[in-house]
Amino acid sequence: MYTLAVQDAPQAPAEGRSDSPGGWRRELQTLIDRNAGVRVNGNVASHRTRELTASVLFAAFGTLVGLGFKLQNPRNLGERHIEALVRHWHWQGRAVATMQNELSVLRKFSIWIGKKGMVRGLQDYLPEVPKAELQRTTGQVASKSWTDNGINIDQKIAQADALNERFGLMLRLAVAFGLRRKEILMLKPWKCDHGTYLAVYPNAGPKGGRARNVPITNSYQREVLDYVKARMPKGDAMGWKTTRRSKPATLEYNLKEYERRMEEIGITKSAAGVSGHGLRAEFAENAAMTNPDKPFVPPTLGGKADQMAAADLDQALSQVSEMLGHSRPGVTSSYYGRFEGLRRPPREVSAAQLQARSAKSRPGPREVGASPLPAVQTSKPHERAGRHKGVASVDVRQMDLPLNDRIVLFKPRARDSGKRGG
Repeated sequence: MYTLAVQDAPQAPAEGRSDSPGGWRRELQTLIDRNAGVRVNGNVASHRTRELTASVLFAAFGTLVGLGFKLQNPRNLGERHIEALVRHWHWQGRAVATMQNELSVLRKFSIWIGKKGMVRGLQDYLPEVPKAELQRTTGQVASKSWTDNGINIDQKIAQADALNERFGLMLRLAVAFGLRRKEILMLKPWKCDHGTYLAVYPNAGPKGGRARNVPITNSYQREVLDYVKARMPKGDAMGWKTTRRSKPATLEYNLKEYERRMEEIGITKSAAGVSGHGLRAEFAENAAMTNPDKPFVPPTLGGKADQMAAADLDQALSQVSEMLGHSRPGVTSSYYGRFEGLRRPPREVSAAQLQARSAKSRPGPREVGASPLPAVQTSKPHERAGRHKGVASVDVRQMDLPLNDRIVLFKPRARDSGKRGG
């Protein structure tokens, strides 16, 4: 056991405290607008990632102001500020995962302000805390699936059908394809059915805008998809078009309505011990055991790391991870647990990949003098119009539904006025 000087612990920021005279909020917002759109690896950050980054940074600087630090410019953030934040978070009793996530955001921010390497690990700021208590635990021991928590899925689907037919269809898709709530609502079953796989498009709800193809590997998936398509108009998304008051429904309304329907069939953590997200865990366990290439038993169902070679098991974990919309195999531990004692083999890198990396990192020769201006390409007006029109049509076809939650997604079709355009 360890003890902390609680009597000297910093107090939480006062509600409604005004900003410092230097207007740190405006400068912080400028830094966020300039940098938050790009990830550390150079990829474009999703809208959700940008929002979370801004939220963490404003909360952190607000906490520092409340602790008595006079930070008039966010660029003046230093190591003592980071240490004060971490000790304050630990005093508040925050989860280790939460503190690590917020340190990750601050680490990214330190790069923005030219102080790379300033933010260290959690243990460095809390040396008196036992290391075991600062370890992040993500692997699940108990299953989160509905079946293993005593929920009869067929009965719940029957209840959903009686409550609202479209909601019943949504549950079937969640079981068969492991879709997230937002992905279900924005899915267009007729468009996304590609015969051997179900496509989840980047603008149709996936986390981080990461598109994926969920392979159709068994007859149940095909039966569910055909059943849903037979009851859905072509071109329609799964979400509700109108509210319960017959007004046009937004995506925000649909997300809340989905949770309300779950409550109506008794699916809440307090009432049933599981949430609607438990159907993704159900799918993950089923996908592991029915993997056509390398089936395996997940840890939550008693599977061990020695059931197959480490390289084969790592590959199987990667396959299930891709089905769920993740790139890292370790993420699947939050769905069906972690294999104790599994050591993943090092990734093999080919000579071509090494050469490509070397060429990418090698600086190119610089030319002395003014660089020549690019040649101006001329084309006829009708050619330019046709080219632009073609590009626009491709973008429209790739779009499923807008990402703005406030936009009305499902508008009722207007009645024919008797006039038809040419």
